[in-house]
Amino acid sequence: MKKILIASQLFCLIVLVTACGGSSSTNDTANVDNTTEGAVTVLLDNFFNNEYMEENGQQVKWHYLWGDTSMGGYSELGALFEKEGARLATLTEGPTADNLKQASIYIIVDPDDEKETAVPNFIDETYAAAIADWVYNGGVLVMLANDSSNCELDRFNILAQKFGITFNKDNRLVVQDPHFEQGEIKIEAGHPIFKTAKNVYIKGICSVTATDSAHVVLKTDDFDVMAVATYGKGTVFALGDPWLYNEYIGHRRLPEYFENDKAAVDWVKWLIERARK
Repeated sequence: MKKILIASQLFCLIVLVTACGGSSSTNDTANVDNTTEGAVTVLLDNFFNNEYMEENGQQVKWHYLWGDTSMGGYSELGALFEKEGARLATLTEGPTADNLKQASIYIIVDPDDEKETAVPNFIDETYAAAIADWVYNGGVLVMLANDSSNCELDRFNILAQKFGITFNKDNRLVVQDPHFEQGEIKIEAGHPIFKTAKNVYIKGICSVTATDSAHVVLKTDDFDVMAVATYGKGTVFALGDPWLYNEYIGHRRLPEYFENDKAAVDWVKWLIERARK
């Protein structure tokens, strides 16, 4: 019993329950047990993206986290995953073969640079190799960058380029509020991921370039927006924006004709489907 307790405590140090700052009202879960048949665990990085804000005189975690219910949080996206039967978890340490092995989907969002975090954790070859091995063995990796002025792209590309994808150092879909039409992207019928959404809003992104085994799945007339790669038994999805955080997943700010809410459901279902293959 003592050995089991010690092992459990060590595991919890790796995948931690993370309470988010801002207007967060729910906690991130550390349940990454995939022993239940058909279970899918969605592991959200909080190591490369590790931002803090001051709240009531204290530094608290925030930005693109499951428990963050503010505009910049992923609480609504997390709820969609849970609705499809997935479990949510957060990784607060660097990825390794050991702490990735029970994850089905691993999401890395907007890696920090020195402007966002005093001591950022950068992706290096060791981390990239561990993640690539996990994907090769069947993992689903989601890479969500940002425009070049708001994201650390050089080191993110160490990982992305293992799959034939490059995040370009540019700033596309620049939107001057309230001109939401500047971020509008039409989705063609028969899209492999977005089966119900036909019109989405994405703002302030970097474009992507796909080579080798990667291919573009969404683009405008001028540049490529999303790419997907097959790597061994696994799948990689890449977009140069955090995209479906609370502010833009529904209609808190967006006009009704945008279908980000439908796109989010389509995307979540597609990721889970890829994880179960």
